[in-house]
Amino acid sequence: MFYDEIAKKFIERLTAYTEYNINIMDEKGIIIASRNPERIGTFHEIAFDIVTNKKSMIEVTENSRFLGVYPGVNLLLTQNGTPIGVIGVTGEPQEVKPIALIIKMAMETMLEYEYQKELSNKRQNLKERFIHQLLYDRDPDPLELRTLAEKLNYKEEYLRIPILCNHIKEKRPESIQKKIKTSSLHTSQDISIITRNKQVLIFKTLPKQANIFSDYRDIVLEYLDTFVLNTDQYQFYIGTIQDRFSNYQTTFGHCTWLQNHVVSDSKSMFFYDHLDDYMKDSIPKIELHKVFHCFKNELSEKDILSYLEIIGTLKKNNYNMTTSSDELYIHKNTLAFRLNKIRNKMNLNPFLDIASKEFMEYFYYYLKNT
Repeated sequence: MFYDEIAKKFIERLTAYTEYNINIMDEKGIIIASRNPERIGTFHEIAFDIVTNKKSMIEVTENSRFLGVYPGVNLLLTQNGTPIGVIGVTGEPQEVKPIALIIKMAMETMLEYEYQKELSNKRQNLKERFIHQLLYDRDPDPLELRTLAEKLNYKEEYLRIPILCNHIKEKRPESIQKKIKTSSLHTSQDISIITRNKQVLIFKTLPKQANIFSDYRDIVLEYLDTFVLNTDQYQFYIGTIQDRFSNYQTTFGHCTWLQNHVVSDSKSMFFYDHLDDYMKDSIPKIELHKVFHCFKNELSEKDILSYLEIIGTLKKNNYNMTTSSDELYIHKNTLAFRLNKIRNKMNLNPFLDIASKEFMEYFYYYLKNT
C-alpha cells in the first residue's frame, strides 16, 4: 500500500533542499505529491507503465511523447519487494539521474521507517491486545480471542466471575493489582486487568469441582479477604459467571451497571442480588411510558413523592414494615396509614396479590425514571 501522506510529507521536506521538480505517483500512475501542485491528481503514463510492467527505470527525453510526462528520470518504488509507486525527477536525464537515485533511496528508506513504526504501533503487548478485544472491541472475533488467550495460557473452559474493584481512596491501580496478584488464592488462570477508567478488574476462576449455585459467593468473598487489609478503602462489584471469552464484555457491563445504579453500604455487591432492577432498567423507557403514563397523570406531585418513598423503602426491605418504618424514621402505624392510602387509591395489595406487587413495583420504577 502506498501512503499518500508520507509522499506529501517527503516532498515538503525535499523542497527545502532542492529546486528540482519531483513527482511521486501511486500504483495507478496518478500523481499524488509534487512540487508543482497543479500536477497533483493527473495521470502519468510512464509511471503506470513502470508499475504495471515492473520496470526499474525509464528515462524520458524532450523528443518522447507520453501522456502527462515531462523529460526526466522515473524510478520504481518498492516496499518489501512489492511495487508501490514511482518517483520522478524532471530535467535532463543524464543530469538528474544521480539525484533521482538518491531521492529514490531516501524515499524508500522513509517508507520503510514509517512502515516499521506503524507495525510497532500495531504490535501491542499481547495482553493489551487481548484486553482490548475482551472488553472494548464492539464485535470481537471469538477465534482470535481464543488464539490470544492460548498464547497467554488462559483456558476458556474455566468458569470465571468478574470483580470490579473501586478504590475509594486515591491509589495507583498498579499497586492494587500487584497486591491482588500476590494473594494466596490468586491463580495463574485468574485474569487481572487495569481498565480504561483506572480500576482493577479481575476475572476470578471458579474451581471445576465447585457447585456454582451454592459456592460462588463464598469463593469470591474468601478470595477478597486474602488481599483486602482495609475494607473501608474498597468496594467490589461482582458480575455474572461466564464460560466464553466473547461474553466477558457483557459481564464487565454488569459490573459497571452495579457501580452506576446501586447505592449500598455493602463492600461487596453481587449482580445476582439486583436482577429485578437490572431487568427493569433494560426495558425501553418508551414501553414503560405507554403502559403507565395515564396512571401517572392521576397523581399529584405530592402523591408521586410519597409513593416513591414508601414503595421504594418497602421494596428495599422485602416489605418488612418494621424495618421500613425504622429506615423512614416514622412509626409503624404511620407507615401503615400512608400505605393504606396508596392501596385504597390503586385498589391493589402487594402483601396479598403477586400481580398487585408486580404492578406497583413496575409503576414505581417508571415514576423513578421519568
